[in-house]
Amino acid sequence: MSMAAALPLSLLVLLVPTSDGRSAIRGAVNENDYMPKGDHNADYDHEAFLGHDQKEVFDNLPAAEARRRLQDLIPHLDEDGNGEITVDELHDWIKKQLLVYIMDDASALHEGNDVNHDGFVSWKEFVATTYGLGFVDNEQKAPEEGEFDYRQMILRDYNKFISADANGDQFLSVDEMASFIHPEEFHHTRHLAIEESLKDLDRNGDGVISVDEYVADLLADEEDLMNDVEWVQRQKRRFTEVHDTDKDGVLNEWEVRDWLTPNNDSPSRAVAERLVSAADVDKNGALDVREIVRNYQVFVGNTFINTHGGEL
Repeated sequence: MSMAAALPLSLLVLLVPTSDGRSAIRGAVNENDYMPKGDHNADYDHEAFLGHDQKEVFDNLPAAEARRRLQDLIPHLDEDGNGEITVDELHDWIKKQLLVYIMDDASALHEGNDVNHDGFVSWKEFVATTYGLGFVDNEQKAPEEGEFDYRQMILRDYNKFISADANGDQFLSVDEMASFIHPEEFHHTRHLAIEESLKDLDRNGDGVISVDEYVADLLADEEDLMNDVEWVQRQKRRFTEVHDTDKDGVLNEWEVRDWLTPNNDSPSRAVAERLVSAADVDKNGALDVREIVRNYQVFVGNTFINTHGGEL
C-alpha cells in the first residue's frame, strides 16, 4: 500500500502540493488576478476590504447599521487580540476576502477537525482526526516495524499550529485555520512557509542552496525546458548575478528569504496602507475600534451617497 493510500483524508488535504515539486512558498497565488477591477478609488478599496458581494450589501445599508456591522467585523481583523489593527493584520484580512478559496478550504478542514463542535480546533482534536487517537498525547512515539514514521510530519504540523494560533489561546478559529493550511499567504505564518521551502529546496541537506538545487526548483514549473540549455544557463546567471549577493556560489538562509519572500508592494497591501492612513486619528500606525467606527466611511458605504449628502 502506498503512503498516500494509508493516510487519513484530512491529512491528504494538507499534503496536496501547491505545484509539482515546487517549494512551498512559491505556491502563493498571484493576487492581481483577484483584485477588484477599475480605478484605485474608495469603491475599489471598499470592495477589496469587503469582497464584491458584501460591498454591495453595505452600499445599501443605513449609516447606523453599516457602523454596527463594521464593528462586528473588527474582532476578525485583530489577529492577536490586542485591540489594535495593524497594516499587516488589515492586509491579511483583505487577502482573505480576495482569496475566497482559501477560506473555503479552511472552513471545510475546520469543520472536519472540530470534534466537539465548539467552533474551535484544539491540537488534540487535530491530531486525533488527522493521525488517529493513538497519537494523542503520544505524538512522537516510534513506529512499529513496517509502519510509517509520522513523527516529522506531526512535528511540522505542530509548528504550523502554534504559529497559526495568532492569539495564543491554543485553539484554531476558521481564520487561523486558513493560515495553518496556507502559511505562505499570511504575515504571522509566512516565516514558517519560508522555513519549509528552505527544507524543500535543500535536497542534499547541507544547509545552503546550490545552483543545481535552485534550477531544479524552477524546473518544477517548467519541465518542458529541462533540455533547453540556453534557458538553464540563463537561470544559472540569474542565480549568480541576482540572488547570490555575497558571491560565494550558494544561497544562504537570508539570500533564500530575499528570493522567496513576496515584497510589500502588493495591491492588497497598498489598500491596507491607505485604509490605516485615512482612519488613523492618533497617527500611531494602528487602528483601534473607535477610529474604525468613527471613520467607517473609509471602509464601507456607497461613495456616491456619501458625497451627495445622503445617509452614508
